[in-house]
Amino acid sequence: MTEDAVLHREVIDGHVVVLEMARPERLNAISRGLAAALVAALDELAAAGTARAVVLAGAGERAFGAGIDVRELAQQTPAERDEQQRLMLRLQRTLSDYPLPTVAAVHGIAAGASLQLALHCDLLLVGPRARLGMPELSAGLPGILGGWLLHTRGGPQLAADLLLGGRWLVGAEAVAAGLAARAVPLGEERAAAVETARRIAGYQPDALAATHAWLRRLRSAGAAPTFEAAIEAANEALHAANRRDLPGGPR
Repeated sequence: MTEDAVLHREVIDGHVVVLEMARPERLNAISRGLAAALVAALDELAAAGTARAVVLAGAGERAFGAGIDVRELAQQTPAERDEQQRLMLRLQRTLSDYPLPTVAAVHGIAAGASLQLALHCDLLLVGPRARLGMPELSAGLPGILGGWLLHTRGGPQLAADLLLGGRWLVGAEAVAAGLAARAVPLGEERAAAVETARRIAGYQPDALAATHAWLRRLRSAGAAPTFEAAIEAANEALHAANRRDLPGGPR
């Protein structure tokens, strides 16, 4: 199956790219083909150097994504499942370390591996009907990566509540729990994410890259979010900024 069949790509204003997971008949569940298409598209955009922000969305009205495609998984051999696992880990690592700002537009269901993709994004916007959950255990799958993401984003109690307690967060509850940046009106999830990405893409590229890299460092495991580390990063970024023209500067 080609990338076009499972992943739709839209370029907006030359610098914003929307990647829409396009398996609405399966609630955009992540198949091996979709995972491969996402990795390829993200790698291509990062290497090309023209995109400045990426929006991740899901097709249809019911779901951002229903997690790993367990129907496909059940039909695979153990070797095929191992390959699927390696591909999914590469996809998550790609998003976790991604050099471009990412915005997730979540409407409807965002479960398991699909929610993990959204949580790797820099900004997560939710609609009022968004339902965020990590039901891996109910599908007989361990929730290790989901547990790490929930723990780092919302704390140990939230991680335990969603993974062990089976709780789902609805709409603005995700914002209150610290998993989403903000709630947006019904039907405006994708448009709000695109508008946010357009604003991001309009910033001065070097300043944006330095700020984005620092925010990613603060979120990564083992980061040292100390004031001295911030001073060091600011010195480096501002030294470069001092050697270019700033808006409103002398002509």
